[in-house]
Amino acid sequence: MRRVKPFRTLAANVLAPLGIAVLLFLALEGGCRVALRAKTGSWPETRVEAYTKFVEKIGRAYRPHPYLVVTGRPDATLEAAGKVVHFNARGQRATNVRDLPLPKQPGVSRIVCEGGSTTFDLLAPDDASTWPARLGALLAPRTDVANAGFPGWTSLESLISLEIRDVDLAPDVVVVFAGINDLQPAGHVPFAPDYSIGHAEILPRVVGVSRVPVRFVSRSVFLEFLLGRLKVRDAGAAEGFTPAWRWTGGPRHDDVPDAAITAFERNLRSTAAVARAHGARTVLVAQSARLRAGHEDSDRAFLESWAPGLTATGYRAGLGRMNAAARRLGDEGVALYLDPFAGGAFPDSLFDDPFHFSPEGSDRFARALAASLTAPGGPLAPR
Repeated sequence: MRRVKPFRTLAANVLAPLGIAVLLFLALEGGCRVALRAKTGSWPETRVEAYTKFVEKIGRAYRPHPYLVVTGRPDATLEAAGKVVHFNARGQRATNVRDLPLPKQPGVSRIVCEGGSTTFDLLAPDDASTWPARLGALLAPRTDVANAGFPGWTSLESLISLEIRDVDLAPDVVVVFAGINDLQPAGHVPFAPDYSIGHAEILPRVVGVSRVPVRFVSRSVFLEFLLGRLKVRDAGAAEGFTPAWRWTGGPRHDDVPDAAITAFERNLRSTAAVARAHGARTVLVAQSARLRAGHEDSDRAFLESWAPGLTATGYRAGLGRMNAAARRLGDEGVALYLDPFAGGAFPDSLFDDPFHFSPEGSDRFARALAASLTAPGGPLAPR
């Protein structure tokens, strides 16, 4: 009896069908790409590919930093999604002028605004539309304003930034608008008080500084089309720069540990101490996270994508506790505490997502701060 060679069996039963399947897939993928090219006039990209390129473009305006995780690239210009950002020589977002004069002009007070993307004012269409720039315009010519915020920064990066570079601007007032990003490390289990887990490894890839590999399946136009037709959630949507999708720490939590509030309060107290040591007063401003009417589901997903380990309920509960910690410091006299959002002064229409302002929101926020800072007893009250 004649024996069949093993390799021939393998080729007939495995390699040949596999080769046919690969050729069929390549034909379908190529057909989809050619059809979309003919329809749109440009070669198609999957959603993950397009988003990855978009974020990497943003990342070219940023750079890694040994103490601040990431920061702005000095003198960079970023144009994306119809918005324009200019960075000054210090790597900070420009306000009314690209670089504030040093030394400070005689008779001029200076405000340095610390915080994350809500201070950077991420969704503002240009530098002059950010709330720090609007605040400077409202208080000019007696006061100028520096925007020292950066997307993703927690109260810890703001503290470090103030200590190692922002005090060089000789501020008279330090405005701290922080909390929403502290929920990121606060949601990690176990919680690390130095924020070394659940934040520092996330931020570089979210802002496009660290390259994120994209799987082959997420580069396939055909598979994206097929999954869409089958109404199957695209696994590729879980890729890219969104930090929380790979959360594997068990059930998300509806609150943050007490240690996270203690660490946040410590950072604020230290920030006020650094400011005071350099002759500046500190203003702590409450933050808000919304589930906007008509956008509740997408806003919940937004909050949960930003804070691995927390539900949207946990995110908002944690932020409330952080605002309460800032209020306690105000009661102690460590800093002035302001809550512009109290009493429904900021309806959902002034937000473009759960916590970033619309242009109208930026304007109202700047006006609210200007009024509080210049009111009797405020740090900029007329003398």
